[in-house]
Amino acid sequence: MAPTMKRRDFLLSGAALGALPAAAVAQSVFPAKPVTMVVVFPAGQAGDLLARVLSEPLSRTWGQQLIIDNKAGAAGIIGSAFVAKARPDGYTLLLSSTGPMAVAPHVYKKAGYDPLRDFTPIVSVGGVGYALVVPATSKFHSLGDLVSGAKATGRLNYASAGNGSTQHLMMELLKQRAGIEMTHVPYKGLAPAYPDLISGTLDVFFDTLPSVLPHLQSGKVRVLAVSTPERVPALPDVPTVMESGIPDFRILGWYGIAAPAKLDTTIRDKINADLRQVIATEAVRNSMAKLGIVSMVGSPDDFAKYLASEYEKFGDIIRKANITVE
Repeated sequence: MAPTMKRRDFLLSGAALGALPAAAVAQSVFPAKPVTMVVVFPAGQAGDLLARVLSEPLSRTWGQQLIIDNKAGAAGIIGSAFVAKARPDGYTLLLSSTGPMAVAPHVYKKAGYDPLRDFTPIVSVGGVGYALVVPATSKFHSLGDLVSGAKATGRLNYASAGNGSTQHLMMELLKQRAGIEMTHVPYKGLAPAYPDLISGTLDVFFDTLPSVLPHLQSGKVRVLAVSTPERVPALPDVPTVMESGIPDFRILGWYGIAAPAKLDTTIRDKINADLRQVIATEAVRNSMAKLGIVSMVGSPDDFAKYLASEYEKFGDIIRKANITVE
């Protein structure tokens, strides 16, 4: 009798499961196997380190491993396009940022994906501010000084992490809003630009706060302003760009997690809830703070609206500056 009862119980449980809505079944079993998070940054960069901060606690929450897969290169296009074409089952996620999601598709004619059409936004994870830096020996002690100098000489130059990079567009926006001209000098990343800035070959550029702070602490650079809506705790005496007289200039570099388009909303909401729970823990908050990243978590709809606004904002900058990359 016992085997018969077990079979009957199994059949009944199967029937009950079959009567549940498909979304409820999907949520109840997700994840049933390891999940891959494609990261568009090379190992060791802040975005990669952020993914690894999230990986261990999320793996514990799920009882399944979260595998980090670095697909860097081409301004984040390679990894983004890969995820856009993946199955929308929740087992392939994307950790991306401002550049690949709000900038690159405007700049690169063959990006291969549309950030608003080809992804399911899940959660915005965090943001990082940018600092406007000059050499410590520069005659410019404020953003107003820099603007006046640019208008007076017309010979100032600035660096970026490459054509179409976020830093490039930020300076183009500053030029538009301040009514100035400066010469763009693109680099392959900003690390090699620092020696030229410190020596005075370069006049100015924007870089993320975590990257700027070591050079500031060593006395080699000066920060004129920060791009955030409010002053940052690490630099309480440094004004924002808007405080310095440039209207409507608030830019954060942000990190967010998405999945391929048409992901089941129940799975989407579960991943969002689990990530928000992980990010709320003290250990993860402390690790993010060490990377200079401030939490920006919210609902999937919050992230979708934010992504759309960022995409529109940078698209407008790019069109006005006529920036394209083949």
